[in-house]
Formats: sequence, structure tokens, C-alpha cells
Amino acid sequence: MILAAAAMIVAYAHALMAFNPAFDTRTATLLAQTTIREADEQGLDARLLVALIAVESSWHPQAVSAAGARGLGQFMPATAAGLGVDPDDPVACIHGVAVHLRGLLDRYAALDTTSRYADALAAYNAGAGAVERYGGVPPYPETQAYVRAVISLWRRLSGGA
Repeated sequence: MILAAAAMIVAYAHALMAFNPAFDTRTATLLAQTTIREADEQGLDARLLVALIAVESSWHPQAVSAAGARGLGQFMPATAAGLGVDPDDPVACIHGVAVHLRGLLDRYAALDTTSRYADALAAYNAGAGAVERYGGVPPYPETQAYVRAVISLWRRLSGGA
């Protein structure tokens, strides 16, 4: 069991280094362990967290968007503050991503699985208000592309097409 867990951490660390080649093995291992732990604590697939963060920031902890979103999870300042996380701290940011995504998935728990994940990802990108206004993924090209990108990468990381 311990060997399987160690092998999984190594595999995740290699994946993170593929997204961000600037990571050294120590940093990638720490972030892989954090991702797996936070996913387990929130009842999420760790590959979904890897995919979401890869689409958000390509696993670059110091990423800043033109709109002011920061860190691995590209949190806007108000969202980061609401989650109580420092978006510039990669470990805290992974925690925030996991907690935020869990909350969004819970918000849409009554939906079928496909709609639930699409709406949660759309809300992560565009805000839950936009998802509520449109009764699902809003008609914003950026948000629609984002949902497709995260789900596609998640499938690839999971061994699917």
C-alpha cells in the first residue's frame, strides 16, 4: 500500500513538472502530495484538481491574469479572501481550489453528473451567479471553452479519450 501511494505521488509530480518544467522534484512532489491529500479530504478526483489548475495557470504559482486573478487557482482577491487563502501560497491555493470546487459540486448536486460537473466548472470560471442566470453553462465563449478544456484534460489524465 505504501509503495502504491509513493508511486502515485511520483506520477503526479512528473505530471506537474510536465505542466510547469520550472518545478524541481522537491516542489513538484510537495504539490503532488498536497493535491492528492486535498482531493481525498474533499472527496474529489485528484486528476480533476490537476486538470483545473493546469487550465487555470499551467501550474505556475505566480500566475496573474489581466483581470487580477492570482496563483495556481487563479483566484480573484474577493474569492481568495472568502476562502481564507493566500493565492500566492501554492499549498494554500490548492486547498482553496479543492474547497471551492467541492462547494460548487455540492451546489449542483441535484443535477445529472455531466451537468453537475459542467455547471461547477462554469461557476468556477464565470461565477455561480452567471450559471444561475443562464440555467447552466453561460453562453460566454471563454467559459464554454474553459469547461471543455478542463473536462478534456481530466479525461486524458484519467486514461480516457
